[in-house]
Amino acid sequence: MSPKQTLMALFLTAAFFLTGACAYVVDQRQQVLVLQFGNPKDVVKEAGLHFKWPWQSIETFDRRLLESDAEPNEVITKDKKSIMVDNYTRWKIADPLLVYQVARTQQGVASRMEDVVRGKVREVLGQHTLHEIVSGGEQANLRIELMLAIRDRADKEVRDLGLQIVDVRIKRADLPSENSEAVFQRMKSERNRIAKEYRSEGEEAAKEIRAGAEKNRKLIIADAYKQSEILRGHADAESAAVYASAYQKDPDFYAFTRSLEAYRKSIKDGSRLVISPDSEFFRFFEHSR
Repeated sequence: MSPKQTLMALFLTAAFFLTGACAYVVDQRQQVLVLQFGNPKDVVKEAGLHFKWPWQSIETFDRRLLESDAEPNEVITKDKKSIMVDNYTRWKIADPLLVYQVARTQQGVASRMEDVVRGKVREVLGQHTLHEIVSGGEQANLRIELMLAIRDRADKEVRDLGLQIVDVRIKRADLPSENSEAVFQRMKSERNRIAKEYRSEGEEAAKEIRAGAEKNRKLIIADAYKQSEILRGHADAESAAVYASAYQKDPDFYAFTRSLEAYRKSIKDGSRLVISPDSEFFRFFEHSR
């Protein structure tokens, strides 16, 4: 290789490394802070290919809408009740230069932002009672007003951090675990009391139903017995009339058939009777000889 070609190759190699050290690409989801020996020199928010000096470096920050889900925050309400508030925040980086000056990194400024929001949650909710927070106020829109107030106050304070808070939402507000257990026990006792009332009312109604059914049963049985006695009386009267009529037509035959009926009922196979031969019981046998 000739000296000219060697020089050209060295030049191209140096140009390649120089271009790699000077050029950088900004994604449309990012914004870049250009630093020179740790000092901010420029803020680049436009996506595309950009250039810097080789001794300069870049710090990348997100320009999208971000979300932070903080740990539950204990709040003391106006009526001195303690509640655990779980909220999340939607925010974005408005000024990367301020973010770098205040916290250096995106994670560091997010932590400071969460502290600000947590303080505003305690501040705003602490001006209202637990009943107002849970019920939503007389017009049922208090919770919306509270979240807007928290967002506006927190946004005003984090402007100095280079941030913008877009929204603050309360996911849930619970009593602390020790208070929740006491509330659950009271609820359980109340439900047990109501259940006992229902059971006692049911038992009382069951007794009334059973008493009514027993009364109806006795009335039905008494009425049936009455009807049966009446029918039996009529039947006995008719039977007696039939017997009387038959007896009047042929008294001897009636006496004979009655005796045969008596013999049939009293004398069985293998039966023994100890009775006088001249008894009236066998008088028809005597007449038959």
